Amino acid sequence: MQENRLVFELILNIALLVLIANLISKFRLIQNLILQERRTFTSQAFLAVVFGGMVVLSTYTGIDIGSYSLNTRVIGAMAAGLLGGPVVGLYASLIGAVYVYLFSSPRAFAMASAFSTMLFGLLGGGFYPYFQRGKWKYQDLFLLACFAEVCDMVCLLRFTVPVEMALNTILEISLPMILLNASGILIFISSFNHVFIQQDIERSRQLHQVSGLAKKCLPLLLNGIGDQDNMEKFAEIILEETDWAGVVIADRNMIIACGQKEAEKNFHAGDKVPDIGIKVMESGKLATMSQVPVTSPWYEWMKEYSLVAAPFMIRDQAAGCLIVWVKKQWVFRQSELELHQHLVDLSSYQLALSELERQKDMRQKAEFKALQFQVNPHFLFNALNTVSCVCRENPGRARELLIILASYFRYNLNSEVYMVPFEEEMEHVRDYLELEKARFEENLIVTYDVPKETGLEIPTLILQPIVENAVRYGINREGKRIVAIRAEEETEGYRVCIQDQGRGMPDDVLKKLKSGQAMGNSVGLSNVHKRMKSIYGEENGLKITSSEEGTCVELRFMENSL
Repeated sequence: MQENRLVFELILNIALLVLIANLISKFRLIQNLILQERRTFTSQAFLAVVFGGMVVLSTYTGIDIGSYSLNTRVIGAMAAGLLGGPVVGLYASLIGAVYVYLFSSPRAFAMASAFSTMLFGLLGGGFYPYFQRGKWKYQDLFLLACFAEVCDMVCLLRFTVPVEMALNTILEISLPMILLNASGILIFISSFNHVFIQQDIERSRQLHQVSGLAKKCLPLLLNGIGDQDNMEKFAEIILEETDWAGVVIADRNMIIACGQKEAEKNFHAGDKVPDIGIKVMESGKLATMSQVPVTSPWYEWMKEYSLVAAPFMIRDQAAGCLIVWVKKQWVFRQSELELHQHLVDLSSYQLALSELERQKDMRQKAEFKALQFQVNPHFLFNALNTVSCVCRENPGRARELLIILASYFRYNLNSEVYMVPFEEEMEHVRDYLELEKARFEENLIVTYDVPKETGLEIPTLILQPIVENAVRYGINREGKRIVAIRAEEETEGYRVCIQDQGRGMPDDVLKKLKSGQAMGNSVGLSNVHKRMKSIYGEENGLKITSSEEGTCVELRFMENSL
């Protein structure tokens, strides 16, 4: 009968603790403190007092069974460590241990009970990483509580004099104490499950919010964070989609854009980057600032707000930072910090991709320009040679040719133009062939079959090297140089064929061209081949058909390639 009464009263004590746990878990402040991963000393002290009070209450409402007070202090002490972490577990169990040592009875068990109370808090704190975030493994938690009660019994044997009294007490209370307290801590901890469920809901909301922000904000980063107009839109979207009070976007040197919901702006475009922005760009990590020096010009404003900042990272280098300010009570809310970090991470990826595309485009244009100028000296040598020959026989004709040559170089020296109308490129080819006709006279025969207007833009200086190659090597058995230029419209653009009636290209030249190998002094074909592949894709280089009856070089130009 005595044993039944003890079990009943112990169950009442556990029920009281569980009721208290259910009540305090409903408070928003307690929920936020438990969910925080980085707590201030004040937050840890507050939680320690709350759970320490539970340990004191459990001891105060203990059931006297003669020589010992049967209580549930293990629940409060272990829960402090499991829910609050090692520091909270240490402080809460210390509060409980002091009370147990000073006020519990009988005094023979005071030292042992105080020591075991400290041990409960340390055990809970030690297993905090294992059990945190609501991922409770109830079987393991039950076994941990049983182990804690066994340690309590060992402490009684170790610190209690006489030992016989401790042994008799253990034999009397051990079984109900272990089973009921181990079950009680499961019920107590489960009372906080809704806190973690709410956290999961908050995370889901946060992911949805990040997704929405990414859709609206990331396209604005295509030109980098130096585009002030886009960055101002970026700031406006952030203020519309979040509860943040203000936002600053800065590069490494100054503020690019900023926005604020209340009062007038404390930051302006062109201002110096705030200290917290410089700090995060140097460290490469998110940082918060809740206090500023009294001498700061925005000290009064910072009484209500706290700053959160994170850097935009491109290849492990900070390109700028995003700074937001929030109400002080939100500064350590994990969901707000994670939202900020996710937005910065996604923005960093977009900036890195945009920079990669920009560098790729610059490299392509640089290669394009280099190949263009590699062709020009080759043509210049031949053109001047032709004019030199004509000057001796017909100065008037030489003057005409020099005018044609000047026209050609006016076109040629426009180095900033990468794509030109097809008609302009053909006019350039006609200028070249006019110079060559002056040299070869009736031995050079050229025919054209091209439309007057195509509406197509093609790379500059792309046809002349092919025509030059046909003139140079396209000599038939009669000593004539016959070149035919034909352009045909296709679905995606135009196909241009330049054909001669020479003896064909050697196989080794064709192989080197296809493999991209150097071809000695004959750089014209290989350069055009590379340019065509660079602009129109690997499969759209030169297509060459060669036999003893002549050679046909085919180029395919597609619309909207650049």
